[in-house]
Amino acid sequence: VELELKSIADVGLVGMPNAGKSTLLSAVSRAAPRIAPYPFTTVAPYIGQADFRDLQGFTIADVPGLVEDAHLGRGLGHEFLRHLERTRVLLYVIDVARSEDPFEDLLCLQREVEL
Repeated sequence: VELELKSIADVGLVGMPNAGKSTLLSAVSRAAPRIAPYPFTTVAPYIGQADFRDLQGFTIADVPGLVEDAHLGRGLGHEFLRHLERTRVLLYVIDVARSEDPFEDLLCLQREVEL
């Protein structure tokens, strides 16, 4: 018998390596993902719970960063794309301070998610 979890989180964080996904997750939840100033610090998905004062909340999934051509096996992110498929909403995280072309980064991430 094989069981598979259908939904892992309400929100899935998508971004390039070192875009700030783990930092965002740690800021809005009690999750404690590993944060470091080098690519691919996140090697497994992290799930956090963002709670509001009215006791409502939502879950957030942080997965390894995607790189261009991840669908061809580059980087770590493509292996974890199936986790993003099991979220309700994707939130694209772009580091506009470090990017040469933030809009192109967004388009690249969207292409990788679609493939």
